Amino acid sequence: MRIMKKQTPIPNALYSSGAQMTALASAHFMADMMGGLLPGFLPVALRYFHLDLGMGVFILTSMSIGCNMMQIPAAMLDRNTRSPRLISIGLLMAGLILLLGALPSSTPVPVLCLIMLTVGAGVAIVHPAGLRSVQNIGKIAPTISTPTFMTGGFLGSCIGPWLSATLVGEYGLKGLFWLIPFILFLLIALKISHVRLAPDRPADRNAKNAEDHSAPWSFRSLLVIAFFLNTGTVTIQMLLPTLLNKLNFPLSFGGFSAMMFGIGSAAGSIAIGFLVKKYKPQWFIFGGLFLGVPAVAVYFLILQNAAACLLILIAGLLASSGYPLLVALSRNAPKGPGLSARMALIVGGTWGFAGVFFLGIGQFGARFGVEYAMHASWIFYLLALIAAVITLRRRGKEESK
Repeated sequence: MRIMKKQTPIPNALYSSGAQMTALASAHFMADMMGGLLPGFLPVALRYFHLDLGMGVFILTSMSIGCNMMQIPAAMLDRNTRSPRLISIGLLMAGLILLLGALPSSTPVPVLCLIMLTVGAGVAIVHPAGLRSVQNIGKIAPTISTPTFMTGGFLGSCIGPWLSATLVGEYGLKGLFWLIPFILFLLIALKISHVRLAPDRPADRNAKNAEDHSAPWSFRSLLVIAFFLNTGTVTIQMLLPTLLNKLNFPLSFGGFSAMMFGIGSAAGSIAIGFLVKKYKPQWFIFGGLFLGVPAVAVYFLILQNAAACLLILIAGLLASSGYPLLVALSRNAPKGPGLSARMALIVGGTWGFAGVFFLGIGQFGARFGVEYAMHASWIFYLLALIAAVITLRRRGKEESK
């Protein structure tokens, strides 16, 4: 008896590993773009809601804490599920930022903080669930799928300031409404591509791959380096558009400059993902920071020149592009918890504490000048470099015994 194959209007190509990887990277792109929108139109939002920079920093920090600290409890949600429903819920929550244009200008600051905390929590939910999903794409190696997923987020966070600055500069806060259809499209894409989450297993301590042979860091060392690196990055992402607007550059140019930094980070992350199989991963972290620290410092000396946006692209490529590699290395680094907790700590924990430190940096900028606060970026990159050097030296002493 011949069994009839079930017919479906959905092409089989949409179930492929490539389609799933595209859907997941796009979801990360959209979530982080929602998280990156506010810095791009912050000057307009402050004027609309009658706020000063100090209160604006509180609102930014509310979103940053929600984006990151919430990843740790989010990793504990539905630990046994294989469904991507948490990613969809997170995207809907993150999309609430698009409704700011519907709020009256008299909206109290606590309400704005609550909305941004909810937006941040939505962004947070996408990360641990998405990172578990990319571990479940069998035909794509984790050394490629993880940086690709992380690069989607990098691109979203860097395009967000430019896109929001452009839309808000042209249409006002209601210009954000143009992005609503893209979230709905992504929800459909996640549904039809059959994305599934990997089991929440403990780390494989017997893994034998290139990463484990050449990486000298414990999970705790990776957390420290990632925290310093992310604090430098969040300072640039959050304050650069405001600083350039203060220097009388158009709002869209500030968003464009922040986007250039993110594009450099994303390009470097992709390149590292392919090269890490041939070279020891620690040298990408060390070399990038060694060259990136002076590049960032020099940028802030010459940023009055519009052409300096090319230097911030190079600075992003060097200084912050190693972060996705830290995430990939954390999967099997020694002295760490299970997969969900690892992903929550290396992503949400490090970015969350970076957001807490940014609150102090932002308040310093509100009191003494945002141009001075921006120097915290290269200082924290320098601290990340020092932490990497100390770890390498400690590893070298252990191997010489």
